[in-house]
Amino acid sequence: MARINDSGDNKRKHLEIIQAVINRMASNSFLFKGWSITIIAGISAFATQDSNGLLMIVPIVATLLFWGVDAYYLMLERAFRNLYDEVRLKKESEIDFELKIADTGFRVWLGTAVTRPILWLFYLTVLVMLVALTLSLNDIGIKIDFIHGS
Repeated sequence: MARINDSGDNKRKHLEIIQAVINRMASNSFLFKGWSITIIAGISAFATQDSNGLLMIVPIVATLLFWGVDAYYLMLERAFRNLYDEVRLKKESEIDFELKIADTGFRVWLGTAVTRPILWLFYLTVLVMLVALTLSLNDIGIKIDFIHGS
């Protein structure tokens, strides 16, 4: 890509472009969390109203799908952060305005999905609650006795 000028603004403008992409990825991740809770809560409410335990499979699958999409955007965000660091270290004469990121294949995505604590904390909590609700709707109870001394 052509250079804009030689006054020293190329690096700053390139970094601004990359930062805008990073902000979009972070925004998408945030929106997916919000949409996932909304959709999962709606389907779960519908399933509990009809006491249809089999319908609870839908929000469980939806949670797994949202987990995967959220991991994808987090993977892209991380790749663009790495690109930002690379551009930050370049000389002004090396700035070419490319947005080529490192490999973001299946293994990288899977690694992001299973190693990021924020994803585990959010989606695993939702999954545990959905499984507990599914067990409750299907009359598969777990008895918990609390014993306290005097």
